[in-house]
Amino acid sequence: MTTQFAPAPTESEERAASRFWPGVSVGVCTATVVGALTATGFLVNAGISAPPLFTIDGTITLVDGSTYSSTPGFECEGDRGYDDISSAAAVRVSDETGTLLAKGSLTGSVREGDFCTFFFTVPDVPRGVSFYDVEISHRGSVSYDEAEADSGVHLTLGR
Repeated sequence: MTTQFAPAPTESEERAASRFWPGVSVGVCTATVVGALTATGFLVNAGISAPPLFTIDGTITLVDGSTYSSTPGFECEGDRGYDDISSAAAVRVSDETGTLLAKGSLTGSVREGDFCTFFFTVPDVPRGVSFYDVEISHRGSVSYDEAEADSGVHLTLGR
């Protein structure tokens, strides 16, 4: 039985093999840096192009026409012509041209004697609009400037 050995590598083959792994490492690092810079660029661009947003929080107090509610988180709801003021009521925010900017909902209510006060939140409202028209259900809108809307909206319905 004859044993054969592979020929010894030449000097140029040894140099090529010794440069392979450092070259792969440099390539992987370069690809990682380029990918990270690209992703950062997209994130920065998205942050610049999207308008800043804020949340409008507020209350609406129903001064007559309310009853007790069986909906969790709601002690009371509208009644006798105010049936639309309930946990199902939509809260809409539009700009001065009537374009819908954001939608929210009533989040709860508390009974205060004969009054029923509802709480609402409208998230993701874009800044930079001349006027914000806030409407609950179909009851008509009330206009606020940005500072007023940002500090909280308080409405009254009835009497």
